[in-house]
Amino acid sequence: MGLVFGSAMDLGKVTLPLVIREQFIFRREIMLKMFLGASAGSAYCIAGASLIFPLHFERAREEFMSTLQCKGLIPIILGAFILGCGMCLSGSCPGMVLVQVGAGIPYSWLTLIGGLSGAALYGVVQPKIEPYLKAGKMKSPKIEDYGPLKKVPFWGLALALAVCMTIFIVIIEVLFPWEKEVPVGTTPWKTALPPELMGAIIGFLQIPAILLINTTLGSSSAYMTYTSQPLAICKNCQDVMKHLNGYRTGIINWWQAVYLVSAIGGAAIAANAAGTYGKFQGVTPGEAFIGGFCAIFGSRLASGCTSGHGLSGVALLSLKSMFAVPGMFGGGIVLGFIYFSVDSYHYTGRLYS
Repeated sequence: MGLVFGSAMDLGKVTLPLVIREQFIFRREIMLKMFLGASAGSAYCIAGASLIFPLHFERAREEFMSTLQCKGLIPIILGAFILGCGMCLSGSCPGMVLVQVGAGIPYSWLTLIGGLSGAALYGVVQPKIEPYLKAGKMKSPKIEDYGPLKKVPFWGLALALAVCMTIFIVIIEVLFPWEKEVPVGTTPWKTALPPELMGAIIGFLQIPAILLINTTLGSSSAYMTYTSQPLAICKNCQDVMKHLNGYRTGIINWWQAVYLVSAIGGAAIAANAAGTYGKFQGVTPGEAFIGGFCAIFGSRLASGCTSGHGLSGVALLSLKSMFAVPGMFGGGIVLGFIYFSVDSYHYTGRLYS
């Protein structure tokens, strides 16, 4: 799974910081196409799974909903906004960092260190801020529990959502053909492939996740798993940092950690095969570290990232995820326009060189 994820991300060229930053100021639509392709692919797969594999689907959905059970809307939206700011600064996102490492993006290793630092800090402060994490509690986290939607089966709502996203992708593609948006240094169909197609391939990875592990795609929890490992040698620390220690063991935690590490290999294979390994500019070291820190700390505050909320949560019809996604894009857009207006060269100009 990780090899496929890393290869698809690299070939869709959404791993380039320039692509992420220009998306937030609406200069390039590659990231949006891949995101919508992955989200639509997830929705098609999850709608089908609810009909064909109902037991696996229910377990996966309940597992996802349980992670949001103790979170209100306010921390989720705030965390998503911080995540978006981190994405804008680092030109990355939680699931993309290790893919960038594999593709040879400069200073992506600093984004990774920043992310691990953000995860560690959240693990330390979570017990202290826990009383405030329920602000904005909802009656029900499932969208089909509201109004006339109660009469529509899950698969019907998920399928309708997937079709709407597909139509939107087609409209964006007609207006902004992907071949004209690929970055300088890449060639359509040779070193870059349609981002919406690569996104759909990532979305289809929901099937093995649901069938084999009874869970859905996500990324930011893996950083908690990585940073929790030192707790194995300190029993007192395990008792003090129970939240962080909860990510230390078990297949439900480790599958994601292995999945992301495997993505390094997938990206490295794709980048070397395409001849693009290490050929693109990265953000500055400070932006990489701070952006990575904000992205992971924000993700944990929101209990989900671009993959968790954007791909899985939306497809699972989680109302909290549908608030989180605009929050993360909002954070990136606000910071993007501010940064670009203050210093356009350091925001995007230097990334062209």
